[in-house]
Amino acid sequence: MISLAVISLLTGCVMTNPVNYAPSSVLSASGHVSVSDFAYLPALQGKVKPNQIRNTAIGSALFDQNISTLFRDAVFKELRFVGVNIDDQARVLTGEIEEFLIDDIGFKIDWTVRVTYTVSGPGHYKSTKEFKRRTSKFTDPPGVLNETIKLSIEELIKDPEFIAAIK
Repeated sequence: MISLAVISLLTGCVMTNPVNYAPSSVLSASGHVSVSDFAYLPALQGKVKPNQIRNTAIGSALFDQNISTLFRDAVFKELRFVGVNIDDQARVLTGEIEEFLIDDIGFKIDWTVRVTYTVSGPGHYKSTKEFKRRTSKFTDPPGVLNETIKLSIEELIKDPEFIAAIK
């Protein structure tokens, strides 16, 4: 299955890649919040399909679920995994995924994830987090995708203003 994903991501074949996100952060945090909807702005603006991450090479990076759902579920899982109680109906975390880009022209892959997070209710919070990284082209694409999403979410978890908002 992984070799199939590698072939599809590197050769530009149009096929839907399965993705199973598993939390793996080593951070810890405490607080209470519920996680609600995330909007994938590139899809809402008609730039990509709802299940597509924009990439620069020929072909499409299509996945078996919408990016907004994948990212929302990843945030939920990571917050719960690091110790945040996700049971507070008064504090609600939402997000707008402004950019999710795979720049895969050349011998390396540059990843960019930019998300605006908002906590409504007591301890209001709003901040845009951008995460960039460079990886080898010949690695495990599902693993690199999961790691990129996790590292992006960790930018939120490491923000003391976010933690204060969910206390």
